[in-house]
Amino acid sequence: MKTFFSTISIQTNPVSLEKVVVALLAVTETKVFFHYSKSKLNLLDKLAPSKIGIGSLAKKSLQQINNTVTETNKTVEKNQATIVFEKSIFSKEYFSYLNKYNNGILNFSEPATLPFDFTQEKFESYYLNFIGEPTEVIEKKALSFTQKIKPAFEKEGLTDKADVKYWLDPFTFSGLLEETNVSLITKNGAISIIQAIDFNLGEQTVLKHLYETKFVNDALKTFASKNNTEVKPLQIAFEEPKAGTEQYNLFDLSYKNYKDEFSFITPDTLEQETEKICQSDNIKFSDYLLQLEL
Repeated sequence: MKTFFSTISIQTNPVSLEKVVVALLAVTETKVFFHYSKSKLNLLDKLAPSKIGIGSLAKKSLQQINNTVTETNKTVEKNQATIVFEKSIFSKEYFSYLNKYNNGILNFSEPATLPFDFTQEKFESYYLNFIGEPTEVIEKKALSFTQKIKPAFEKEGLTDKADVKYWLDPFTFSGLLEETNVSLITKNGAISIIQAIDFNLGEQTVLKHLYETKFVNDALKTFASKNNTEVKPLQIAFEEPKAGTEQYNLFDLSYKNYKDEFSFITPDTLEQETEKICQSDNIKFSDYLLQLEL
């Protein structure tokens, strides 16, 4: 048997006979596919004001169908068998009957046969075409600061021109009390540093990163002076926290105190900066250190 499918709709206007397609059901020999739109059900009472409670009534009927579909699929899978259509409500003849004679709240379309093997992927495609939305409306989660800046530090060729996540040795860089990490450091004439700070983290964590950045900047200036080179203004990659939060207040204070010493750049500007480095004649800071040892 080839797959057949039937759409399920609900009449919202008895005068114009307007209908809203709310569900799709497809039947194969080994599985029944079914899904209905919760978002459309929530709109039914507004679309059909003359039919008070139509949304909740339709939901109950669709949930009953869903329960039957679930039980049927469990039985078929457990017995590793096919659906016995003579004993099942999921037969093409039964849905043809529903299409012609059902007077309930749900309206079934005449079942249509599909001349190919049916899969979950095809059901997803048919559901999107007939219902106008995916089976699962996935809420997009906002990207974290770390996720936003990650691509900028993973550009192809960047690690040939710069050190990413580089640890500065306190024995080499006077002023540091421990190994301290910088997000990116490179050299092209002058030393360039980018430090990413997530101001949405806890206050103590942010303060620690700020103090470390200050120490790094001072230590590299001392180092550069001893080696007859320069350090460009350190760039802090940041994202402004939501106004009115404690994180925003800390960011605002940090910006006011350090704006003359550091350059604050957004994730978009960071992406541009790392792209420039990729296309530049920069050398890795670690390679520069090796040159000094020669």
